[in-house]
Amino acid sequence: MLPKRIAGIAFHAAVLAATASAGSAALAAASWPARPVRLIAPYGAGGSYDLIARIMAQKLGEQIGQQVIVDNRAGASGRIGMELAVKAAPDGYTLIAVGNSQVIVPIVYGKAPYDLARDITPISTTATITNVLIVNPSVPARSVTELVALSKAKPHTIRFGSGGTGGITHLMGEFFKSMSGADLTHVPYKAGVMSVNATLGGEIEMIFLNGFQAAPLVRSGKLRGLAVTSLKRSRFLPDLPTLDESGLKGYEVLEFHSLVAPRGLPPDILKRVHAEIVAAANSREVGEKLTLQAAEPSVRSPAQLREFIQSEHDKYAKIVRAVGIKPE
Repeated sequence: MLPKRIAGIAFHAAVLAATASAGSAALAAASWPARPVRLIAPYGAGGSYDLIARIMAQKLGEQIGQQVIVDNRAGASGRIGMELAVKAAPDGYTLIAVGNSQVIVPIVYGKAPYDLARDITPISTTATITNVLIVNPSVPARSVTELVALSKAKPHTIRFGSGGTGGITHLMGEFFKSMSGADLTHVPYKAGVMSVNATLGGEIEMIFLNGFQAAPLVRSGKLRGLAVTSLKRSRFLPDLPTLDESGLKGYEVLEFHSLVAPRGLPPDILKRVHAEIVAAANSREVGEKLTLQAAEPSVRSPAQLREFIQSEHDKYAKIVRAVGIKPE
């Protein structure tokens, strides 16, 4: 009889513990947010990722009645900020801005202090920005077809710039080469702005640039846009075809913005935070501010974001393996 009694006591204790745990989680969700929320941005101030993080932080703060403070932790291609972020408590008081760089870095460098498949709780995307294939006006090509033909007719004469080997602008160029068969030479620079200046000055012939930076350069005629990297035409440059339309079926590389939390965020808090992020991203105020950045609102469920991040990882991993990219 004694073993059965002990087992019964243990069972009831386990039930009470589980009930208490569930009650604590529900209480935490009901009281969230009781203090300011930190949004870690593993980027420097002033870029599109920082600006969109701040747009979202401001609106979220208004909605939840607490400050959402953007904490820029730049350096080491985002690894410094991500290492700090994934070690934070999963209590809803730390959010993390994640984009293309966080997906690409572990692939290119072979290791990183985080694993997006293991160390985060996906919440939602917030925005996307399409990229633009642009060339110096001296290049005698006014379409993607003409550019590819020119590169093949004059091998090694079309150079495309990037902000560094293994970065998103480099991978876009390699993806373009693999799908089109174009003969292009990669020229890495220490920063993206240097590749833009090199294209403006005629030092190189082409670059891929996000729509926010590209649109004014294309509209002014300083650079010539040939196509956008989204599957649908951009409302910011509606006259430009997509690369998909231009013969590169399925070519899509978007600059994506998302918010995630450290692994282990309780489901009740995840549900609340997700609802607030979706409401913010879909608000008129955020939509107007995103338009100024040539960005489009974008929301996903946590499950959809996890799948999206995995698909982005698979796409870039395939490019890196095919090209044999090594950091320079």
